[in-house]
Amino acid sequence: MKKFRIEILTFIAFALAATTGLAQPQNLSGWRAFAEGGAEVELASDPIPPVPDGQGTDSLRLTVKRTGKRFGIVCADMQKVKLRAGQWYDLSFNARTDTRKTFALTVSLENADGKKVAARTTLPEVGKTDWTHYTVALHIRQPVSKCQLVIALADTGSLWLNNVSVVLRKTNKTN
Repeated sequence: MKKFRIEILTFIAFALAATTGLAQPQNLSGWRAFAEGGAEVELASDPIPPVPDGQGTDSLRLTVKRTGKRFGIVCADMQKVKLRAGQWYDLSFNARTDTRKTFALTVSLENADGKKVAARTTLPEVGKTDWTHYTVALHIRQPVSKCQLVIALADTGSLWLNNVSVVLRKTNKTN
């Protein structure tokens, strides 16, 4: 079974499941902010109100203070994942903002230096003052090993994220 899952929870940041088993780093060190072309970005673990199912949780708060060429966050804890052309992955997460403002998010699966993009899509309106669940399909167009998940914003403001997961879709092969 080739699937992996990444979850953001307070201090239980990731769970990567692959054919070899499960690894659970106990910190947010796999996530980092990136800011290109004059952008200013802040990334922090932040306690916020409970998610819709009533579970209290801390989340990842992404704050864009100044826009630039490209800006957002990267999860580089996916180095063992090898993406193959033709595969489909499902990305899901919860998000909210502190205002009614929504953000356009561009999510992509890329190689470690970001020069080769295996899959990319844009979600046009992410966030509301209440937690909202989002799911989007990512189709792998070209193979990549040692990949990373990139979530890029299109504007200034703060966005909270939790329960981010990327899962390989099961397919039925008939030959």
